[in-house]
Amino acid sequence: MTFRRRLLGTAVAACFLLAGPALAQPTGSGQPVLLSADSVDYDDKTGIVTASGRVELAQGTRILLADKVQFSEKTNVVTASGNVSMLEPSGEVVFADYVELADDMRQGFIDRVRVLMADNSRIAAAEGERVDGRYVRMEKAVYSPCDLCQEDPTRSPLWQIRAARVTHDTEAKEIYYRDALLEIGGIPVAYTPFFSHPDPSVKRRSGFLAPGGGFNSDIGTYARIYYFFDIDPSKDFTLEVTPSTEDGLLLGGQYRQRFSSGSMTLSGSATYAERTEGFGAAQTADNEFRWHAFGNGRFDINQQWRWGFDLERTSDDSHLRRYDYSEKDLLTSRAFVERFNARDYLSLNAYSFQDLRPGNPEEEPLVFPLATYSALGEPGSLLGGRWSVDGNLLALTRADGTDTRRISAQTGWRRDLVAPIGLVNTFAASIRADAYWANDYRPTLAAAERDNETSLRVFPQAQWMMSFPLARQSGTVQQLIEPIVMFSAAPNNVNDDDIPNEDSQDIEFDHSNLFLPSRFPGVDRLEGGQRVTYGVKAGLFGFGGGSSSLFLGQSYRLQEETDFPQGSGLEKKWSDVVGRLQLTPSPWLDLSYSFRLDSDTLAQRRHEAYVSAGPAEFRVNASYLYLDRLTLERGTASQNREELTVGVNSSFSRYWSAGVSHRRDLAENGGPIATGLVLTYQDECLTFQLVGERDFTQRSGIDSGDRVFFRLVFKNLGEFLSPSISGNVFGQQDAR
Repeated sequence: MTFRRRLLGTAVAACFLLAGPALAQPTGSGQPVLLSADSVDYDDKTGIVTASGRVELAQGTRILLADKVQFSEKTNVVTASGNVSMLEPSGEVVFADYVELADDMRQGFIDRVRVLMADNSRIAAAEGERVDGRYVRMEKAVYSPCDLCQEDPTRSPLWQIRAARVTHDTEAKEIYYRDALLEIGGIPVAYTPFFSHPDPSVKRRSGFLAPGGGFNSDIGTYARIYYFFDIDPSKDFTLEVTPSTEDGLLLGGQYRQRFSSGSMTLSGSATYAERTEGFGAAQTADNEFRWHAFGNGRFDINQQWRWGFDLERTSDDSHLRRYDYSEKDLLTSRAFVERFNARDYLSLNAYSFQDLRPGNPEEEPLVFPLATYSALGEPGSLLGGRWSVDGNLLALTRADGTDTRRISAQTGWRRDLVAPIGLVNTFAASIRADAYWANDYRPTLAAAERDNETSLRVFPQAQWMMSFPLARQSGTVQQLIEPIVMFSAAPNNVNDDDIPNEDSQDIEFDHSNLFLPSRFPGVDRLEGGQRVTYGVKAGLFGFGGGSSSLFLGQSYRLQEETDFPQGSGLEKKWSDVVGRLQLTPSPWLDLSYSFRLDSDTLAQRRHEAYVSAGPAEFRVNASYLYLDRLTLERGTASQNREELTVGVNSSFSRYWSAGVSHRRDLAENGGPIATGLVLTYQDECLTFQLVGERDFTQRSGIDSGDRVFFRLVFKNLGEFLSPSISGNVFGQQDAR
């Protein structure tokens, strides 16, 4: 019947107007309305249609439940009463005792409204009304995303916002609060006569973000104010204004934009402030323009080509740390173009570096171009194996120092064979050619003059690796033992002193690179000669997840001559013994120990240990690193490095956890490096974190020291970061 269909559509629309963000949505009256009720009556005299007893209305994905729904044809008023509830397509559920709507749904009233949102947040109000078809007002409203206490649901949630009135502007999509009070544990902690925020249908909008600030012994008392500009759906800008008592005003910002082919982010800061350098009596201070600029971008040219850039630059060594932007010591800027095509790869790069480490005399080079090409053949395409081709073009330029040009090409072949008895054989062969041009090159520190050098190197190499994995199962434990042997052959004395060493100075010999064709980290130095490398893997692996494994290995070179520096572990015919032990018998213990032992005396030259033990209630973590004195290629020697880091973490209750850590230099003239303490409370709606840090490293231009602050994260509202106190809070640190 027409009147019944009109009744049902009006009733559904009336209830839909009570569902938070759905208040601004159309009712979808073009869809059919389905009715289920125990009885439907029509009074001819009053013109009232009544549906009673387990009334269920469904239109599309919206469902309304009530004990009784009435529609008056004379007054055009629809009412729903008795356990009114409605399920929204978004997952929200609205509950009410009584609903009344009139004036073509432009005016309405609801008694005791309660909303359960999709994220389990709750809104409750004594009453609500709809005004002029645009505004929804709720009186004496309460909002909270926290779960109610299971033992006593009448108790106040962990935190809630209580307001005298909440108004939702469905056209502007804004929610306004009057006389709002933030309560934590039922105790009022903050009050504001007015505030507003966009409704949940708004993804983002221009406005102020959560501010920051505090006290810093470098810049004094400061505040960090952020304003977000929503330019359009594809771009935005965040403005940062940081006034401070010592440095005056700093301006910064971040710009982000998405394109159909990629994205870009640019950020930076600028100020005119004092720059301090040096320590003690040698300290100097001058006002300078200080700044930093960071950025990155990635853009697709087509399905195979893309280009991009990374930008990292700053005016001086201390600007980033002084204003808490970054703790990087080496900034890398890069521009590149690259191509992907099946198993082929091509790239063209340009690099620029900025070294922020104090006292480093080396000048960072400009790298352009750095071109790389790699191609890999199909399996079985060449003599049962697969071929590979690699090419490289490199140019390093310095304002004062060596300029290096290198062009390289390498072709290789590899094949894997498994014998019927389980012996795994891997055959590999390669030949590479490198041409070098070096300007203003001084081969050694003792050389008085710098020369221009041209060198050509051809380097063929072959390897044959055999492994014989033996495995068996004993109950719920699998056992594995695998001996490995590799034979390598290449020409001797392949490294020419006329070739600058740009990428092979920092040598770290351990279990991870024992079986590599060359143990040098780069290609400016290659490992020639003939050698045999051998090792063994052993392990126990339980079905329950526990495991333990051990690896030991060593190599023997036929020649006495070597280009490896003293202390590297590879300078003798017999290399140092390297290995690694891993033990994870259960979730409460994880131990890893890597080591390098002298080939003659088995003295420890390098060891690195890590252990994590204990249950979640008391978890201990520790790492220890020891490096014996290493003589570098040019004769400079570094002292032994010995460092210990320990930490304890405890989840001592369902919501509370704490952690403390300490890092210490154990070498000669060493000392503490850093200490930290974190206390955390986290549940379904609130995160509280108290952080204390102490940095014992003193840097030029920065009065590093202690830092104390706390952070509060309210679900759906945002994060509050307390003013931080930093500097020499607990006393003077040692200069390091």
